[in-house]
This record gives sequence, C-alpha cells and structure tokens, in this order.
Amino acid sequence: MKGRNESLDCLKGIAILLVMFGHVQVHNQMTDPYLYDVIKSLQMPLFFLISGYLAGAGTKIQNFRQYAERVKKRAVSYLLPFFAWLLLQHAANIPEALRTVMFQLDYGLWFLMVLFLFTWLAYSAQLAEAKAGREAAFWGVWLAGCALVLAVYLAGITFLSPSILVTYLPYYTAAYAAGRHPEILRRISVKQQRICAYAGGVIFLGMAAGLDLVTVTGAVMLGIQTLASFLGCLAVIRLVEDWRPGRIKSRLAWLGKYTLEIYVVHYHFAAVLKPEGYVLTFWSGTGLLYSAAAFLFMSAVTAALVFVIGKIPPLKLLLFGKK
Repeated sequence: MKGRNESLDCLKGIAILLVMFGHVQVHNQMTDPYLYDVIKSLQMPLFFLISGYLAGAGTKIQNFRQYAERVKKRAVSYLLPFFAWLLLQHAANIPEALRTVMFQLDYGLWFLMVLFLFTWLAYSAQLAEAKAGREAAFWGVWLAGCALVLAVYLAGITFLSPSILVTYLPYYTAAYAAGRHPEILRRISVKQQRICAYAGGVIFLGMAAGLDLVTVTGAVMLGIQTLASFLGCLAVIRLVEDWRPGRIKSRLAWLGKYTLEIYVVHYHFAAVLKPEGYVLTFWSGTGLLYSAAAFLFMSAVTAALVFVIGKIPPLKLLLFGKK
C-alpha cells in the first residue's frame, strides 16, 4: 500500500465516468430501463468497494491519538466539502437546507457523508481491536454498528438517511474483509476467479435487462439488487485486473485521482445545454448526439473549475477538502 495501485485508480476513473454519464441521463430526464440500470448498479457500489478494500488493507489504528487524528482528517476531507457545497448552493435559505439534508442526505453530496460515517465506524472498531488485542473486537463493534443502522432504519427514523446506509454497508463490509484478509482470495486460482467473475457479469447483464435494478420496493428487491451489483462489480474488477498497463488504463487511473473533485462539481452542468421544455429520448439520433454533447460540455467545464479551484488553496480546502 506504499505506492498507488493503478488498477484501483482505474476502477475509480471508470466509476466516476459512470456517475457523470448517469447524471447526464437523470438531469436531462433521459433515463432508459436498461443502460441506466447498469450504471446505477455499478457506480456507487464500486466506490464503496474500493473504499472498504483500502480501509481493510491499510494500516490500522493503534491508539486514541491516531484515532483522533484520522477522524479529524476524514472530517476535513469529507464533511467540509459536504457542508461547504450545501451552503454555497442554498445561500439564501441555509437553515432550511441544513435541516433538510440531515434527514435527507441525497439533498446534498450524500456520498461524502455516508463515506465519513462508514470510515468513522471502521476507525472506532479498529480502536476497539487495538485495545482488546483481538480482531474479533473489530467485528464485534462493526457488526453492532451495522445492527444499529438497520434497527434505526426499521424504526422509521430518517436522521442521516439510514436507508442509504443500509444499501451500501454490504459493499464496504465485504471489501474491508477482502482487504484485511487477501489470503482468502489467493486460495482461489486466477482462472477460477475469471470464470466466476465473468459468468457473474453475464448474469448481471441478464438481471439488468429483465429486472428493475433502480427502484427499491422492499427487502427482497433490495437483496436482488445488491446481488446484481456485486456480480457486476466483481466482473468489472476482474476485467480491470486482467487489463494490461497501457495508455487508456493509465489515463483512467489518472482520472481516478480526481474523483472527489469531479464528484462535487460535475452535476451542476449536466443539463446546461438542454433547451427548456424540450423532451429528448435517449435511444434516438438526437438523444444520443445531445447526450454526447452534454457529457463533453460538462466534462470541459468541470475540468476547468477543478483546475482553477485547485490553484486557490482556501477554496481547494473548503470545496475539495484538500490542502
């Protein structure tokens, strides 16, 4: 973990491209029942899988001082941009915006808040493990936290949107375990991994074509959607692992280093080009051309803003959580 992993950065690059294209569809009311199902099933689960894996494979907290330092660092990285962008977007009605977002995280940059909560729980569990001297202490605290989230969700409490936490906890948990115990995966040959991953990818595409993988209608459907996302993500991960180093992979890996910056900026410009009152169908010549133009315009403006903000240290810290 001392150097950057090109495959992980490449996965992040692919995930943020999916997020960007998905927002082009959503903000222009052009979602279709097939392609968007694939995008929605992969984009955020990939991010949580990567985050969980890095947390599991990275160095663990050994004492309270490290715990406080890391929680503070993650608060700056995730919570500062979360609230800064919220205040910037809703400057005319800040109190109402703050009240809304605490009970409806997707009113703001929900991924940052959810990732902070998962990271904070992981750090707390690591501290418990350090104090107890046993890995079982980590999983005891972690699973207790997961149970608490589930209980809050079932109780109908909406503070900090437990419905979103319940949706993405499985990915972070599974990836943390994989990062913590890589020897488990090494027991499976690469050939067997490929067969399972690519077969799962075919099943995933079949599920995306035949099922609604976007709308959650109950626990059973959420379980089906989670299974589909795992199958699709594992296929993408295996594909990237098998992808030999080259120009395209390197560029995707480079893009993956700026996922947070892109995430907080891009969607503001997803529908700028759309004529008011004009309805577009994605699977049409006009729809495809417009989607491509909207994506390119959004990407260009996002790149320009990320560059400019990155050159102004106070704004970089406030809006991107980076020094």
